[in-house]
Amino acid sequence: MSFSYCKEYGKDKVIFVTKEDHATASTIELPPPEQPEGVITKDGKINWSCPCLGGMATGPCGVDFREAFSCFQNSTADPKGSDCYDAFTKMRDCFQKYPTVYNKSGGDDDDDDGLGDALDTDTSSIAGQNADPLADVGNAGGGNEDVAPRGNSVVPKA
Repeated sequence: MSFSYCKEYGKDKVIFVTKEDHATASTIELPPPEQPEGVITKDGKINWSCPCLGGMATGPCGVDFREAFSCFQNSTADPKGSDCYDAFTKMRDCFQKYPTVYNKSGGDDDDDDGLGDALDTDTSSIAGQNADPLADVGNAGGGNEDVAPRGNSVVPKA
């Protein structure tokens, strides 16, 4: 004859059960799972504790972030958020003051997938100090090497 018993190890509780214990169906009813709230709650308010914000609502620029995000969320302008330029500029300026907190230099943030390297404005090794990295944008060639780049392009001349 076997029987169930429970043993405690500090904060942990270990329950040993028998085959007979598992043979009977459980009588415990679980509540229905709650839908996790996103950044916008059911009543339309901003959930500042949402993990999707990645802690941006706190820290040295938390107030500026909340102001810019709230402005965008409540914007009625067309296009949405176009009336929030000053708030986003203030937030960006704050982020630039704290690059170690907001990872301006791109440490292990892989969201941009190399975009930072492609948009790097330090072009001294390519075409000089004052080269325009967007000079070829809109070039009729659309990336075709047969079309000559404009004069101040970052593309080196052969």
